[in-house]
Amino acid sequence: MSPVIEFAMETSDAQWRVEVVRRGRARWYRIVHGDSELDWLSIAAVERILAESGVDMADLRPAGEWTSEPKDNPEHGAA
Repeated sequence: MSPVIEFAMETSDAQWRVEVVRRGRARWYRIVHGDSELDWLSIAAVERILAESGVDMADLRPAGEWTSEPKDNPEHGAA
């Protein structure tokens, strides 16, 4: 059974991409940055790696949604 990408988010410049991957009942995260690919990550590992690289997870948007101006998300930062 091949892995399936269920969802992907990326930065506005598409330099960083986070994918939610599933194979069977297993689900994990993958980070793609340039030629590097980190696979089988937990969400905690994704948060840590992005933070250490200066990428704020709040700046990620669903892949392919970027236009010349990032869309304003009224729910961003809402408690």
